[in-house]
Amino acid sequence: MIFFDIDATLLDHDRAEKMGAIDFYKNFGDELEHNEAEFVDLWYNLSIKYFEKFLTKELSFQEQRRMRIKGLFGHHLNNEQADSSFENYLDLYKKNWSAYDDVIPCLKRLNQQGFRLGIISNGDYNQQLEKLKSIGIHNFFDCIITSSEIGVAKPSPTIFQKACVQANVQVHKSYYIGDRLETDAKGSKNAGMVGIWLNRKNNTTHADVKVIHSLDELTTLVI
Repeated sequence: MIFFDIDATLLDHDRAEKMGAIDFYKNFGDELEHNEAEFVDLWYNLSIKYFEKFLTKELSFQEQRRMRIKGLFGHHLNNEQADSSFENYLDLYKKNWSAYDDVIPCLKRLNQQGFRLGIISNGDYNQQLEKLKSIGIHNFFDCIITSSEIGVAKPSPTIFQKACVQANVQVHKSYYIGDRLETDAKGSKNAGMVGIWLNRKNNTTHADVKVIHSLDELTTLVI
C-alpha cells in the first residue's frame, strides 16, 4: 500500500497559504503596521508556531487558529472576534487550494497498476478530507488517517503503524511519500515503512531515504 502526506505533497499548501495571506492583507492591512511582505512572513511564522502547539496538544485546533489571529492583531481580541477574523482568512485560503500538476496523473497510474492508496496526515480530519475533496482526489484513497483521530502526530512511529493496522496491511510492505525529510521520510522509515522524501524544492538527496523531486518519478520506486 502507498500512503501520502497532503500539504505540500498533494496540495500546494505554500501557494494557497501565501495567496490567502495576501488576500487577507488586502482586506485588513490598514489595521496593521506591516507591509505585505512582512505580513506574509509573520503569518507564516505564526502558523508554524501555533500549529506545532496543536500537534503537541498544548492547544486545540480552534485555539491555535485564535492564537494566530491574536498574534497579528493583539491579544485584546476576544475569542469570537478572533474566530470571525480567521474565518475570513480561511475562506480566502480555501479559494487558493489546488493540486500540483503531477498529482492526478500519478494517482491514476498507481490506481491502474492496482495499488491501494492511503493518507497519513498531521492535522484535523475534517479539514484534511475537505482539502482532498476540493481538489478532486479523495476517491483515490480508501484509508485516510490524521493525527486528530489517532492522538499522536508524525514523526511518531505510532501514527504510521496504526494507519497500517487500520488499512490491514503490513508496515514493511507499505510506502510513505511526503515533503518533509524528518517528519515524513525518516518518520515513516523509523516506523518500518519504506519512506520516500518528495523534495520538490531542490535537487538535494539524502543517504538514509529514497528521494524523488516529482511524483512523476514515483512509479519507478514502487514495485
